[in-house]
Amino acid sequence: MTRILSLAILFITSAFITLTFPASALSGWDYSKHSIDIDQIQSGGPPRDGIPALFEPKTLPAKWVDFLTDDDQVLGVFHNGIARAYPTRILSWHELVNDDFGGDPLLVSW
Repeated sequence: MTRILSLAILFITSAFITLTFPASALSGWDYSKHSIDIDQIQSGGPPRDGIPALFEPKTLPAKWVDFLTDDDQVLGVFHNGIARAYPTRILSWHELVNDDFGGDPLLVSW
Protein backbone atom coordinates (compact mmCIF):
# COMPACT_ATOMS: atom_id res chain seq x y z
CA MET A 1 0.00 0.00 0.00
CA THR A 2 2.86 2.38 0.84
CA ARG A 3 4.42 1.81 -2.58
CA ILE A 4 1.14 2.57 -4.36
CA LEU A 5 0.71 5.75 -2.31
CA SER A 6 4.29 6.81 -3.09
CA LEU A 7 3.77 6.23 -6.82
CA ALA A 8 0.49 8.17 -6.73
CA ILE A 9 2.18 11.13 -5.01
CA LEU A 10 5.02 11.03 -7.52
CA PHE A 11 2.57 10.98 -10.45
CA ILE A 12 0.49 13.86 -9.05
CA THR A 13 3.61 15.92 -8.32
CA SER A 14 4.98 15.31 -11.83
CA ALA A 15 1.66 16.24 -13.41
CA PHE A 16 1.46 19.43 -11.29
CA ILE A 17 4.98 20.52 -12.29
CA THR A 18 4.34 19.77 -15.97
CA LEU A 19 1.04 21.68 -16.03
CA THR A 20 2.25 24.58 -13.86
CA PHE A 21 5.52 25.47 -15.56
CA PRO A 22 6.13 25.96 -19.30
CA ALA A 23 8.71 23.70 -20.93
CA SER A 24 11.12 26.64 -21.22
CA ALA A 25 11.13 27.05 -17.44
CA LEU A 26 11.86 23.38 -16.92
CA SER A 27 14.67 23.38 -19.50
CA GLY A 28 16.28 26.50 -18.05
CA TRP A 29 15.96 28.50 -21.26
CA ASP A 30 13.96 31.73 -21.40
CA TYR A 31 12.17 31.96 -24.76
CA SER A 32 10.09 35.03 -23.86
CA LYS A 33 12.57 37.56 -25.29
CA HIS A 34 13.56 36.87 -28.87
CA SER A 35 14.06 38.89 -32.02
CA ILE A 36 13.32 36.11 -34.51
CA ASP A 37 10.47 33.64 -34.80
CA ILE A 38 10.80 30.64 -32.50
CA ASP A 39 10.14 28.44 -35.56
CA GLN A 40 13.44 29.66 -37.05
CA ILE A 41 15.56 28.52 -34.08
CA GLN A 42 17.38 25.27 -34.79
CA SER A 43 19.52 23.03 -32.66
CA GLY A 44 23.22 23.84 -32.75
CA GLY A 45 24.37 20.40 -31.70
CA PRO A 46 23.90 17.94 -28.86
CA PRO A 47 21.27 18.71 -26.24
CA ARG A 48 22.17 20.00 -22.79
CA ASP A 49 24.33 17.39 -21.03
CA GLY A 50 24.53 15.51 -24.33
CA ILE A 51 28.33 15.30 -24.23
CA PRO A 52 29.48 12.84 -21.57
CA ALA A 53 32.26 13.91 -19.22
CA LEU A 54 35.15 11.59 -18.44
CA PHE A 55 35.61 10.47 -14.84
CA GLU A 56 38.98 9.29 -13.52
CA PRO A 57 40.42 8.47 -16.95
CA LYS A 58 42.98 5.73 -17.29
CA THR A 59 46.46 7.13 -17.91
CA LEU A 60 49.59 5.77 -19.54
CA PRO A 61 53.24 6.77 -19.30
CA ALA A 62 54.15 8.82 -22.39
CA LYS A 63 56.56 6.17 -23.65
CA TRP A 64 53.71 3.61 -23.86
CA VAL A 65 51.38 5.84 -25.89
CA ASP A 66 51.19 4.63 -29.48
CA PHE A 67 47.94 6.29 -30.62
CA LEU A 68 49.28 9.87 -30.82
CA THR A 69 51.50 11.45 -33.45
CA ASP A 70 54.00 14.26 -33.01
CA ASP A 71 51.43 16.62 -34.57
CA ASP A 72 48.60 15.79 -32.13
CA GLN A 73 47.72 18.60 -29.76
CA VAL A 74 47.30 17.97 -26.05
CA LEU A 75 46.11 20.05 -23.13
CA GLY A 76 48.78 19.75 -20.44
CA VAL A 77 48.16 19.99 -16.71
CA PHE A 78 50.78 19.97 -13.95
CA HIS A 79 49.49 19.93 -10.38
CA ASN A 80 50.80 18.43 -7.11
CA GLY A 81 53.89 17.22 -8.94
CA ILE A 82 51.77 15.21 -11.37
CA ALA A 83 51.87 15.92 -15.12
CA ARG A 84 49.12 14.78 -17.47
CA ALA A 85 48.42 15.37 -21.15
CA TYR A 86 44.86 15.19 -22.47
CA PRO A 87 44.67 14.75 -26.28
CA THR A 88 42.42 17.46 -27.74
CA ARG A 89 40.89 15.01 -30.21
CA ILE A 90 39.55 13.05 -27.21
CA LEU A 91 38.58 16.24 -25.35
CA SER A 92 36.58 17.34 -28.39
CA TRP A 93 34.28 14.35 -27.79
CA HIS A 94 33.99 14.77 -24.03
CA GLU A 95 34.94 18.42 -23.22
CA LEU A 96 35.17 17.75 -19.46
CA VAL A 97 37.45 15.46 -17.50
CA ASN A 98 37.02 14.88 -13.77
CA ASP A 99 40.42 13.70 -12.61
CA ASP A 100 42.37 13.25 -9.39
CA PHE A 101 45.81 14.78 -8.87
CA GLY A 102 47.33 13.37 -5.73
CA GLY A 103 44.11 13.63 -3.75
CA ASP A 104 42.96 16.93 -5.26
CA PRO A 105 39.94 16.64 -7.53
CA LEU A 106 40.49 18.63 -10.71
CA LEU A 107 38.15 19.50 -13.57
CA VAL A 108 39.79 19.81 -16.98
CA SER A 109 37.63 21.74 -19.45
CA TRP A 110 38.09 21.99 -23.21
